[in-house]
Amino acid sequence: MKSLILYLNNRLKPLPIRFWHILSITIICWLAMPYLFGAFGTIVGFVDFGMLHVILLAFCCWLLAVVSSYLLFRLLLLRMGMPDINEMIHHLKILDLWEQHLIYLACYALLLCSAIGALIAIC
Repeated sequence: MKSLILYLNNRLKPLPIRFWHILSITIICWLAMPYLFGAFGTIVGFVDFGMLHVILLAFCCWLLAVVSSYLLFRLLLLRMGMPDINEMIHHLKILDLWEQHLIYLACYALLLCSAIGALIAIC
């Protein structure tokens, strides 16, 4: 009975989302997109079904670019003998709240610009 209670308590733990989970979801969306939007029929007017595939392809390219740059950054930090990323991020928590907010806003702007750049490059 004790193991059943432990199983019921631990089975609702959130799992970390990995790159492969996101990639599999985008592939499923890629394959299911014509059937999903074809079910609407004439109710909804779309410019072109192919544009949705282009946007999804741009998202996949952007995701691949972000993950590969992160892995390359980690590899370079490891080769150069720099501290781990978690230790470097720990130093950001020492900053004031407005400084943290400014850094987060700058990182968000860079990610948004890279996503727009990936969409422009695909289109």
